[in-house]
Amino acid sequence: MNAPLGLKLDKSAFLQWVQKQERRHELKDGEVIMHPGVSRSHYKLVGRFVVAFSNRVDPDAWNVGPTDFAVEIGPDIRYPDVVVERVHPDGTALSTDTPTVLVEVLSPSSVATDMVEKLAEYTSLPSLEACIVASQDEPICWVWQRGGKGRAFPKKPAEIAGRDDAIEITALGISLPMSEIFRGIGRS
Repeated sequence: MNAPLGLKLDKSAFLQWVQKQERRHELKDGEVIMHPGVSRSHYKLVGRFVVAFSNRVDPDAWNVGPTDFAVEIGPDIRYPDVVVERVHPDGTALSTDTPTVLVEVLSPSSVATDMVEKLAEYTSLPSLEACIVASQDEPICWVWQRGGKGRAFPKKPAEIAGRDDAIEITALGISLPMSEIFRGIGRS
């Protein structure tokens, strides 16, 4: 099925269509949205987050993957830069609606979407424990984690800045050193 941009699709049809596309797309309010390519720093950060998570979680309990695995949020489908989810027996699944941690690396064109729209969507997922948004230009991450009364997400994120700091993921009991994630990216 070759759908032109702007064609309205349901989730099932979208997941089948997107498998045949060469560029990254998402489904928002039934409309197919194409995403541009990414910078070298962006793809380096995505890879480093995947490696950092993979090196710290039990592979028999957790799946960690980049960009190409869909997250279903109500009627919408997003492709976060990194997805961490509990191992699921269905190896043919094209999506999940139960991620535990999601990571987005900011691009100049995605700041408002990632920091507002996607954040609200992601934090609406009952399974989500942490959401990380990372700058691709300097060692800064904004981290929202469930906690406190009612296990709610805070309105304001913890800002983790500098290579000497680390991102603590409470739900997974792991620490991601910023020096490892941002090696060679931004000012030293």
